[in-house]
Amino acid sequence: MMVNRAMNIIVTNYNDNWVQLFKTEAKKICELFKDEMIDIHHIGSTAVPGLKAKPIIDIMPLAFL
Repeated sequence: MMVNRAMNIIVTNYNDNWVQLFKTEAKKICELFKDEMIDIHHIGSTAVPGLKAKPIIDIMPLAFL
Protein backbone atom coordinates (compact mmCIF):
# COMPACT_ATOMS: atom_id res chain seq x y z
CA MET A 1 0.00 0.00 0.00
CA MET A 2 1.36 3.37 -1.01
CA VAL A 3 0.69 6.43 1.10
CA ASN A 4 1.10 9.96 -0.20
CA ARG A 5 2.08 11.89 2.90
CA ALA A 6 2.08 15.19 1.00
CA MET A 7 -1.65 14.89 0.38
CA ASN A 8 -3.72 17.00 2.75
CA ILE A 9 -7.05 15.52 3.71
CA ILE A 10 -9.56 17.95 5.10
CA VAL A 11 -12.35 16.79 7.40
CA THR A 12 -15.03 19.31 8.31
CA ASN A 13 -18.04 19.47 10.57
CA TYR A 14 -21.33 18.33 9.06
CA ASN A 15 -22.82 20.86 6.65
CA ASP A 16 -26.59 21.02 6.09
CA ASN A 17 -25.91 22.20 2.51
CA TRP A 18 -24.60 18.75 1.54
CA VAL A 19 -28.16 17.47 1.15
CA GLN A 20 -28.99 20.23 -1.32
CA LEU A 21 -25.71 19.75 -3.19
CA PHE A 22 -26.59 16.08 -3.63
CA LYS A 23 -30.10 16.91 -4.85
CA THR A 24 -28.75 19.43 -7.37
CA GLU A 25 -26.20 17.00 -8.81
CA ALA A 26 -28.61 14.05 -8.69
CA LYS A 27 -31.12 16.03 -10.75
CA LYS A 28 -28.49 16.73 -13.42
CA ILE A 29 -27.47 13.06 -13.55
CA CYS A 30 -31.08 11.88 -13.74
CA GLU A 31 -31.82 14.29 -16.59
CA LEU A 32 -28.76 13.11 -18.47
CA PHE A 33 -29.49 9.39 -18.02
CA LYS A 34 -33.28 9.53 -17.64
CA ASP A 35 -33.97 6.45 -19.76
CA GLU A 36 -31.37 4.31 -18.01
CA MET A 37 -31.80 5.42 -14.39
CA ILE A 38 -33.47 3.23 -11.80
CA ASP A 39 -32.55 5.23 -8.71
CA ILE A 40 -29.83 7.47 -7.28
CA HIS A 41 -28.45 7.60 -3.73
CA HIS A 42 -26.42 9.98 -1.60
CA ILE A 43 -23.80 7.76 0.06
CA GLY A 44 -20.69 8.15 2.15
CA SER A 45 -19.95 10.28 5.17
CA THR A 46 -21.62 13.45 3.82
CA ALA A 47 -24.91 11.52 3.76
CA VAL A 48 -24.87 10.96 7.53
CA PRO A 49 -26.35 13.91 9.46
CA GLY A 50 -24.01 15.21 12.13
CA LEU A 51 -20.97 13.21 11.00
CA LYS A 52 -17.68 14.97 10.27
CA ALA A 53 -16.58 14.26 6.71
CA LYS A 54 -14.37 15.11 3.77
CA PRO A 55 -16.52 17.66 1.92
CA ILE A 56 -16.98 15.47 -1.16
CA ILE A 57 -20.50 14.40 -2.15
CA ASP A 58 -20.54 10.70 -3.05
CA ILE A 59 -23.33 9.69 -5.42
CA MET A 60 -24.34 6.17 -6.42
CA PRO A 61 -26.60 6.00 -9.49
CA LEU A 62 -28.38 2.74 -10.30
CA ALA A 63 -29.02 2.13 -13.97
CA PHE A 64 -30.12 -0.56 -16.40
CA LEU A 65 -27.31 -2.36 -18.18
